[in-house]
Amino acid sequence: MNRSSLAWISWKLLISKKTMFGGSAPLALFGLILGVASLVVSMAVMSGFESTLQSAMTDVSGSVQVVKRSRFPDDWKELEERIRKAEPSLVSSTRFVFVEGIMAHNGQISGVLMEGLDKDRVNQTLNLGSRVKEGSADLSEPSDVPLALIGSGLAKKMGLKVGDEFRVVLPIADLSDPSNFKRKVGVFKLQGVVELGKFEWNERIIMIDLGVAQEVAAIGDRYTGMMLKFNDADYARKASHNLSQVLGSPYWVRDWRDSNENLFDAVAVQRPAIFFVVSVIIFVAAFNISSTLFVNVVQRFKDIAILKTVGVSRKDVVKIFTFQGLILGGVGLAGGFILGFILCLMFKWAQGRLGLISGAVYRLDSIEVSIRFVDTVAICVATMLICFIATLAPARRGADLNPMGGLRNE
Repeated sequence: MNRSSLAWISWKLLISKKTMFGGSAPLALFGLILGVASLVVSMAVMSGFESTLQSAMTDVSGSVQVVKRSRFPDDWKELEERIRKAEPSLVSSTRFVFVEGIMAHNGQISGVLMEGLDKDRVNQTLNLGSRVKEGSADLSEPSDVPLALIGSGLAKKMGLKVGDEFRVVLPIADLSDPSNFKRKVGVFKLQGVVELGKFEWNERIIMIDLGVAQEVAAIGDRYTGMMLKFNDADYARKASHNLSQVLGSPYWVRDWRDSNENLFDAVAVQRPAIFFVVSVIIFVAAFNISSTLFVNVVQRFKDIAILKTVGVSRKDVVKIFTFQGLILGGVGLAGGFILGFILCLMFKWAQGRLGLISGAVYRLDSIEVSIRFVDTVAICVATMLICFIATLAPARRGADLNPMGGLRNE
């Protein structure tokens, strides 16, 4: 018999009251749907965690950072030219400087990290515009008071709104006696509230113009390093290694992955482990389907006997019941992906409303759910393979039935 005929016979035997609409078949199918949905959600969350962290790093700190080991000033244009010569695919760059201080507003104080960025280049190098929650990311607008961007967590903690002015107290080292510090106060106007992607950034970082930061901190033309942008984030690691070789020991080069290497490694290790653990649910559901097909074989003794009597071969009987298992697997797979997608949407909604993700623990305030093509293929292959293996035993049981014995029992 051809495959279409065998598939039609499998379908007719499957949708009868004895099989699909009676006994344990609906529960077995529902278990398979839950197993696939659990696998879809777990893989989507793991992939989303990785992509969210990557996006935060590249949007806020660039693809690659070149940090100076020396505090003495140098010609940054010459450094940029060396970088561009070594990596012609460089899109843009901006200098940056870090200055620690204490923010004071409405009787509240908080330790902050002020980040000075070149206002003429920052929007070409970083993707701050897409992360603005309130106000604007443009630091070049004319203003009597220096403009600043702050993380969303810091804005909430200090009760700041766009247009408010706040003060930052900076310790300035005494050049004649480094053990003594002078106090300097900088006044800034809030230009925008930014969702920086990482919990500690949202709680601490203030972004201002590089020139303002140098002036307030009294460091002249010195800067911490340069942030570089490459169109291909995956190429950043190769570019980082190459620049480290070219620039040498006076500079420390790191890509977006280096500062969170442990988190990315943890995701890489946990992904296959979680896939295997959650797949156990599919194993259990698939063997529930196997037991359902065993019962179906017993109930179909007469039908199987008639099929064998009219010339259906043992191999074809195996195919008939194998098709039934694969049909149930396909239905469970489709239902699982639909349910998994719905659960992913619910997870995204619950993050904002219920605070499921603790930023202090996971270093991210929220996670974008990402269903990758590779994960989808792996789930499909694993599910159908498990269902196929689970159907072999009942299919062989049906094929071994003696036609005369089956008719006699009826």
